[in-house]
Amino acid sequence: MDGIKILIAGLPNAGKTTYIAALNGAIQTGGDFSLSYAGKTSELQYVNKVTRQWLEGKVVDHSTDDEPKYINWPLKNRNDDVINITIPDMKGEMYQDIINNDFNEGLAEFCKGASGIFFFINDIVKPVLKDHVQNIVSTDGGAVNQQEESAVSLSIEKVNDVVKAILVLKYLRNLIGDVRLAVAVSSWDMIESTYPSIEEYMKSECSALYNYVRYHFKDYKFYGVSAQGLKYDEHTGSLDKITVDGKRAYIFTTEKEYDLSIPLDYLTNNQQ
Repeated sequence: MDGIKILIAGLPNAGKTTYIAALNGAIQTGGDFSLSYAGKTSELQYVNKVTRQWLEGKVVDHSTDDEPKYINWPLKNRNDDVINITIPDMKGEMYQDIINNDFNEGLAEFCKGASGIFFFINDIVKPVLKDHVQNIVSTDGGAVNQQEESAVSLSIEKVNDVVKAILVLKYLRNLIGDVRLAVAVSSWDMIESTYPSIEEYMKSECSALYNYVRYHFKDYKFYGVSAQGLKYDEHTGSLDKITVDGKRAYIFTTEKEYDLSIPLDYLTNNQQ
């Protein structure tokens, strides 16, 4: 059976490796998941290392290798259909290299055969447009002086992460085509949102990314993802209990669901 290639993508510290560790750890503890184990995971030593960190409530080590690790993950759905998923795990700087036209050639080849993209973003701050900045600094209605003009000219390293995310998605869309897309807002438990759904949150708080996705991908979904499920410096003896009870890491769309496999199930459903 041919496997399904799912690209997990995102900028540095977007939550990609933490998600892999949390999903593996959550499935290990048991529970009712959309996807469950169907065999051994490749890169087992690495996956087990980050999973142990997750189980202990520690900061999960982010990928630092110059070359991606390709994790083969045999999973089965609720109908007991086996799905062989291949996921590349790599440092987020490799995706940031896209903006500088320096993307890893081997990863680019993998991307061309991907059936779906699972894109993570963490730092959601509304981008401030240059014209808007000029209107702000020019309080007397006059022209913005040269000093003010230069103050809003930013290097790529200082560009808002939402803008960077759109640039990366644009590259991947051109490279892979119109594949199924899941966009995850990481550290959802840290976001004080009163919105009834992740869709409404994205429309209001991240409209630029929301509209880019809406107009360039036919099949897409947004998710709030709380992979760690706790604040690193605040968890107490309750950690083991909520982990074993399956009440730690969760997905949010319109409500909390303690099933981290939901986005992967969406990306792989009817794809083989």
